[in-house]
Amino acid sequence: MTATKFNANFYDIFKHLDREMKKSVTVHDLRALMFGDYLSNDDPRLYTEIKDATDLSAKMEEYLADYNQQSRKPMDLVMFGFAIEHISRVSRILKMPGGNALLVGVGGSGRQSVTRLAAFMAGYTVFQIEISKNYTNTEWREDLKTILKGAGAGSQPMTFLFSDTQIKNETFVEDINNMLNNGEVPNIFPADERNAVCESVRPFARQLYGKAAQDMSLQELYAFFIRRVKQNLHIVLAFSPIGDAFRDRLRKFPALINCCTIDWFTAWPSDALIAVAERFLASVKFDSEKTRSSIVAVCQRFHQDVISLSDDYLANLKRRNYVTPTSY
Repeated sequence: MTATKFNANFYDIFKHLDREMKKSVTVHDLRALMFGDYLSNDDPRLYTEIKDATDLSAKMEEYLADYNQQSRKPMDLVMFGFAIEHISRVSRILKMPGGNALLVGVGGSGRQSVTRLAAFMAGYTVFQIEISKNYTNTEWREDLKTILKGAGAGSQPMTFLFSDTQIKNETFVEDINNMLNNGEVPNIFPADERNAVCESVRPFARQLYGKAAQDMSLQELYAFFIRRVKQNLHIVLAFSPIGDAFRDRLRKFPALINCCTIDWFTAWPSDALIAVAERFLASVKFDSEKTRSSIVAVCQRFHQDVISLSDDYLANLKRRNYVTPTSY
């Protein structure tokens, strides 16, 4: 494709933006600018700009309903604009080969729910460790083996969702740093398991290299296994920025930044607060719609007032009170 033809195609696709740029661009305009492949039912799904917010919201509700029908732990989410934006970002990250994400926000901001829905939309399996009192480095290594085998010798990509509340030992973060950098944890497989892993990827090597895969050595097969892990494994880290631990981990393990796309889960905007209040008050009977809208406005005002008072509390007493979406 020549440069002239590329420019013509580019301006033809985005000519509606040129008209809109002639007026003043607001934050709302930038928030409404989204791209994704999740509206299409074609195979392969095309990555395009999403112009109709109504269609997008309806499609997200449809995905959520399908997820809740299939999941043992259904999620009661409200598909307001702020949540859809984060789902769109995580979805884009997961669809990139080797795409990993660092979701930064306080607990209860929706990081894990967003990841689960985005992975479901992409058709990926989500793996999350289950921390217990007896969970040690031994169980952690066994879980990592399951993750690596699933991504390297499985037919579908995997999403490994990991929260900082699950860090029982800092070696957990070191192992994740190695997986982000190299696609493996050094010496995690004993010799017999490593040989079994190499044989398990031979059918995939045969699909790519044909008969030449039969002559591949164990070392070549293991290198092929690591390449598949790096391509098919998507690590999503849900970390809180509160305290010194977050800053220290970023210094010690640079792959958390270098190999991840960062998405900040900030405070909900006013339209999100209104949408959630309307959703949860929809089944409550009121004297009139005017009363309902007034109570919705009061709910939003209460939450924003608590945030404002928390800022005053910090300024006067040097103590911080975190107001999370869960408290709303």
